[in-house]
Amino acid sequence: MSRGVTTRDDIAAVIALYKAKHVLREISAQTGVALRVVQNLVQRFRDLGEDELPAPLPKSGRPKLLSPRTLKVISRQVRSNPSLTAREVKERNPHLLSHVSLRCVQQALHDDLGFKSFRARRKPLLTKRQKENRVKFCKIYEVWDLETWRSVLWSDEATFSVTGSNGGRVYRPPPLRHAPPTVHCKDC
Repeated sequence: MSRGVTTRDDIAAVIALYKAKHVLREISAQTGVALRVVQNLVQRFRDLGEDELPAPLPKSGRPKLLSPRTLKVISRQVRSNPSLTAREVKERNPHLLSHVSLRCVQQALHDDLGFKSFRARRKPLLTKRQKENRVKFCKIYEVWDLETWRSVLWSDEATFSVTGSNGGRVYRPPPLRHAPPTVHCKDC
């Protein structure tokens, strides 16, 4: 049965078996290349003078609109911010994606890069214990005046998502279904 694609290794195997005086049906069975393809390869090999291997034929069809470099840029952006939509990706990269449609960007995300669109998982709000700890902290330090607070050395900066996700859609590569924790710390 034919696999549809004939690589340089397939061609080399077919020609090596042909030089070893194997029958074309045996060559087809051993290599998995269709009999008609084996016949064509052997004919092209004979036409070239039997001193060099025939090159694979060029692929038919329209060439890709997006280069591997452009796909890498898109992948990097979506991995760093999974909640980006295809429209936002296109708007962020006008110099790379001005010549393609929105649907082309969507297909690149899905087919070429393997990203799937999932509904973002809702994150829980603050638990009862977390709320109690915050109230306790506030009661302990509510007596402090402004001068006392000015003597505190603030050495970190953090961003925590306490209201949960927005419930929108996010792009994830297939193995990663859940979002990594959203925590930003500076100088932690």
